[in-house]
Amino acid sequence: MSLLDLPAFTTASPVLREAALKLRTTESTLTIAAPLDEHGMFASALLEAALLDAGIPYQRRLRENPTPANGPSIVIDSAPVSKLQSITTGPLCIHLAPLEVEALVASGGDSRRGLLSSVALAAALGNSIAPSGALSRLLMPWILAGNWLSEGLEHTYDPVYTVLRDYLSNEGHIRVVPMPEVPDVNPKSLSGIDAVALAAVRDRWGQLDLEGRAQSLSHLLKPLLDAELPSTARLEELGWHRVMAAGWERDLASQLSSFTKSWRDNPSGRRSQASDTIDCLLRTGQMP
Repeated sequence: MSLLDLPAFTTASPVLREAALKLRTTESTLTIAAPLDEHGMFASALLEAALLDAGIPYQRRLRENPTPANGPSIVIDSAPVSKLQSITTGPLCIHLAPLEVEALVASGGDSRRGLLSSVALAAALGNSIAPSGALSRLLMPWILAGNWLSEGLEHTYDPVYTVLRDYLSNEGHIRVVPMPEVPDVNPKSLSGIDAVALAAVRDRWGQLDLEGRAQSLSHLLKPLLDAELPSTARLEELGWHRVMAAGWERDLASQLSSFTKSWRDNPSGRRSQASDTIDCLLRTGQMP
């Protein structure tokens, strides 16, 4: 199943399919113009993976305010939109921006709306360019980075994140596991957790039945329920739904927590950090 077949991509899929077709037939070097921030970095990495898989020449341009190049360009925008811009030609220019979508319809018929990040849109475009590409598949778990790093999960349930996570799990790109099953949890990914208590739960995890595991993990997380942050929705993800991929020792949230701390602590070094991180993702599928 393609990402573009998910209901969350219904409004974006015509533009993305057309964009993929035009990109596969372009003869000039493509420019990826992305903002110098976390979302731009991950969007660029996912696009680069697909372009490398498809043998399409490109150059990376990370700027505070990205603008189209003189030749064919993909421009990653930051401001949310209700509809993607139409593709322009002469030269080819494709704009990707966070998109307000209907993620799913609840059993009662109510629509669950959310924001489809520019990272997820870049991944969907890449998936359409090179659906079976090895690098594209390696980086698939990072589709979740855009929604994870946004503020949506700090306030309420994020239906787009849940839809994407379940898609990746069903397609075999990730495993969703409780925190004690992650070999190397970054404690800063869940501030306030008792590291000694976590180690004790992990030590006896294999001997517990489902009910025992539920009770142990609930007891471990209980002190955090009264804290302002993380939100209940994010706490549930961090406690019960950690994202792992093949060959990973650290889950997605742990890797992102380490990265964002370094990113925020060193503003002057962000350009080199972004380039190094993209290169590492393309080599290993993981953060440095």
